Amino acid sequence: MANEQEKLFNKNYIFCCLSNFLLNFSFFIVIPILALYLKETYESNGAEVGFVLSVYVISAMIIRPFSAYIIDTFPRKPFFVGALAIFATIFMSYNFASTIGMFVILRALHGLSFGATTIGSNTIVIDVVPSQYRGEGLGYFGLSNNFAMALGPIAGVSLHDSLPEETRYITIFSVAFALSILAVLAASQIHTKYRPPVERPAISLDRFFLIKGIPAGINLLLLSITYAVTMNYIYIYAQETSIGITPGAFYSCMAVGIASSRIFSGKMVDRGYLNRVIIIGAAIATIAFFLLATLPYLNIGGKSVIFIASAMILGCGYGTIFPAYNTLFVALGRNDQRGSATSTYLTSWEIGAGIGIFCGGAITEYMQISSFYIIGTLLNLTAVILFAAYTSKHFNRWNIGYKPCKR
Repeated sequence: MANEQEKLFNKNYIFCCLSNFLLNFSFFIVIPILALYLKETYESNGAEVGFVLSVYVISAMIIRPFSAYIIDTFPRKPFFVGALAIFATIFMSYNFASTIGMFVILRALHGLSFGATTIGSNTIVIDVVPSQYRGEGLGYFGLSNNFAMALGPIAGVSLHDSLPEETRYITIFSVAFALSILAVLAASQIHTKYRPPVERPAISLDRFFLIKGIPAGINLLLLSITYAVTMNYIYIYAQETSIGITPGAFYSCMAVGIASSRIFSGKMVDRGYLNRVIIIGAAIATIAFFLLATLPYLNIGGKSVIFIASAMILGCGYGTIFPAYNTLFVALGRNDQRGSATSTYLTSWEIGAGIGIFCGGAITEYMQISSFYIIGTLLNLTAVILFAAYTSKHFNRWNIGYKPCKR
C-alpha cells in the first residue's frame, strides 16, 4: 500500500483527476448555451444576460475564503463530496425555474457550490500527490481542466444544434447533471488521511487568506488580465483583423500548447526550478501577446501564421505558469493552510480575470483590441520583472513546503 501511495498515478490521484474532469465538463457543457437559453426562455436583453452570468462568478469568489477555512479546519473529503453533490443537483433545478428571478437565485447557489467544490478538489489533490511529484502531478491534474474546457463547449453546442427546440435545454441540463453525479461517485472513491483538528485563534485572517501569498497573488492577477480578454474576445478580434481562420483553431492550438508544456514544466518544478519556470512561462506568454498586437499590420498570410503561432505560444506559456503558481502558493503555507493557499491562488486569478472581462467590454466598444494587446504585453512584462526582482526572493524567504527532488 505504501508503494502504491508513492506512485504519482495512484488510485486516489486518478479519481481526483477523473472527478475534476467530470466536474468541469459538466460546467463547460452549459457555458456556450446559457446566453441563448436566457434569451429564448425569459426573453432577456443583453444587460440582463450579462448580470445573470456574472452572478455565478461573484458567488464563487465570495465563498472561496470561507471554504478555505472549512477545508483547513474540518475533514476535507465530506465537505468536497457534499459541495459537489449540491453542484450536481442544481443542474436539474434549472429545468424548474419558471422566472428569471428563480434562475438568478439558482445561478448564485450554483456559483457558491462551484467555488466550494473547486477549493475542495484543488486541495485534496495536493494531499494525495506524493511530495516529490507535486509539480508534475498538479500539471497533469490541470490537464483534466483543459480537456474539459476544450470538449465541454463542443458537446454543448452539438447537443443544442441537433436536438428539437422543445427538449434541447432539458436534455443539456440533464446531461450536465449526469456527468456531475459521476463526478460525485468518483470523488467518493478518494481516500484521504486523517488530520487531527487544528486549534486556531478566534479571529485570524489566515483562516481565509494566505497573507504570505499576496506578492505572488499580485503577479498572478497581472498575468490573468490579458489572458481573460483573449479567452472571451478572441472571436471579435479575429473578425476585427480579418484573419480568415475560425477562432476554434485558436483554442485548439492553445490546448496543444498547454498539453505540450505539461510534459516538461511539472518535472522542472519538482527538480527545483520553480522560480525559473514561472519567469520563463510568463515571458513566453508576453511574447504571444506582443505577436497578437502585430496582427493589424500584417498581410493575410502573415496574420494566419502569427494567429496560430501565438495560440500555441500562449498555451505553452500559461500551461507552464498554472501548475507552477499552484505549487508556489501551497509551499508558502503549512499543511493546515492548504485550503487558504488554494483559495488565494484561485481568487487572485479570478480578480484579474474579472478585470479583464470588464475592461474587454469597454475595449470592444471604444477602441481596437490590438491596442489592448500592447497594454497587455506591458502588464505581463511588469509581472515578469516584479517576480524576478521581488516575488521570487519573497518566496525563497518564506518557502516552507517546496523541496527539490532528484529523480
